[in-house]
Amino acid sequence: MKIHVGLREMVKVIGENVVETLAKFDTGAARSCIDMRIAAKARIGPIVKTVKVVSATRKKYRRAIVMATIEVCGKCITLPIGIDDRKNLKEKVLIGRDIIGSNFIIDIGKEK
Repeated sequence: MKIHVGLREMVKVIGENVVETLAKFDTGAARSCIDMRIAAKARIGPIVKTVKVVSATRKKYRRAIVMATIEVCGKCITLPIGIDDRKNLKEKVLIGRDIIGSNFIIDIGKEK
């Protein structure tokens, strides 16, 4: 059964430590990512691979991928997730289609 979520929800990034932060659900993003500072605080890792990424501004670069556990609305999901610099963004975690797909329905009327 899919869980209804808003565009933004509080999530927990679970590693050796647990860090709670605001996440944005983005159906335009194929893969989820976590800000590098949140990943460091949660102590997730190690890096399992790197992938080529093209940003929304068409910038091409490589992104580190780690195995991580994210808890959203009480549901824990473990998957490969990207690590990126999101310091200038309000939401430190981006939830992409890799997590949304079979787990959540986004309700744009629901705000956190």
